[in-house]
Amino acid sequence: MKQQISLDDLNRAEVNDQPGRTAFIKEWGDFGFDFGQEGTSKFYIVCAVIVANSAIPQLEKSLEKIGFTEEEQLRVKVLNELLPLDFNLIFLIADKGRFFRDVPVPNFKGVFVKHLYDQLYKNLYHAYPKLQIAEEPTGRSEFQAGFKDYVGRERPVQNLFDQYDFDFVAGRHSGPAQLAEWLGGTVSKQLHGENTGDYLNILYWKILNIEKIPGDNAVNLNPAADNSRFNQEIANLAFRKARGYIREHERDAELEKRLQVSFLKYLIFEAQYGNPYKFITSKQILSVLSKYADTRLSKDFLYRKIVAPLRDARVVLASSPQGYKLPISVEDISAYLQQTNSIIAPMLHRMGLCREVILQQTGGKLDVLAEDEFLKYQKYFD
Repeated sequence: MKQQISLDDLNRAEVNDQPGRTAFIKEWGDFGFDFGQEGTSKFYIVCAVIVANSAIPQLEKSLEKIGFTEEEQLRVKVLNELLPLDFNLIFLIADKGRFFRDVPVPNFKGVFVKHLYDQLYKNLYHAYPKLQIAEEPTGRSEFQAGFKDYVGRERPVQNLFDQYDFDFVAGRHSGPAQLAEWLGGTVSKQLHGENTGDYLNILYWKILNIEKIPGDNAVNLNPAADNSRFNQEIANLAFRKARGYIREHERDAELEKRLQVSFLKYLIFEAQYGNPYKFITSKQILSVLSKYADTRLSKDFLYRKIVAPLRDARVVLASSPQGYKLPISVEDISAYLQQTNSIIAPMLHRMGLCREVILQQTGGKLDVLAEDEFLKYQKYFD
């Protein structure tokens, strides 16, 4: 069992202390934008299967037993057999039609592909600064060749003091790569509405993030959710603040900033694919963030180093004894205020009692709240 890390220990943690991982990346679709031409895909999907290096041999053995099928009636069975295996997923899902409408430039392919590289790099590097990317042993695809060049330009320069390890290596394992290819095709079937199951929902617990391209600024809640309490203004504000913070800090190398961004991405992910009205427990959040930090994190760390700094940065978060979420209703805000009041009100009451006793004992000569830093409390009690 891993020891629980302290705040000071984590502040001193170096990126090169992280255990090695490998990403196996496959893409599905094409770069064509002539949607009247037969065979042009509506979506372009990139699937990254991320595995701890120590877990790769066992994953290979397990995948050999499972196998990948194209029979739709067996696809759900295979997906469920994959869930206990030790890997995680990052998806890029590009809606080419929307991109075509939203980007007013003639060189659609160039802009599109560069944007894919940028988003894939940010998602992988943000999650795992120490990461190997498996390179196809039988030749790279156009996408992977360009992404390798992009990584070479963008990744931090290695030196004696900042030993990042984010680069391509020769791919020696076929199973995880086949898994990434099969999952990309599986998700594409769902997106194209081919009368399939909800494959993304089945993979829910394996997915670290789904990056939609173009970026979706709308508040898209799970369509199965009951929207009777939904407040558009509160939801718009919460999502806008969260996404703004993500954009500002998703390339930061500092571990705490990366965990803050991961926290917000997870809250957005839960709102869009889970139950947007449900508070997410600290235990559940910490289980996700621990995958990024590669160590067990405490509830104290979650509050002091993630939630509190985000609130200081004016990111709007709701909390209750049940956990955290992005607020989408008046009730969510009320839950946060009630929780805060339950902590602050008793403390203020005791502060007032302390002041009152000392004033009485000194005949009103000593007011412990007369110091400059306490004047705001003095005004409150007066």
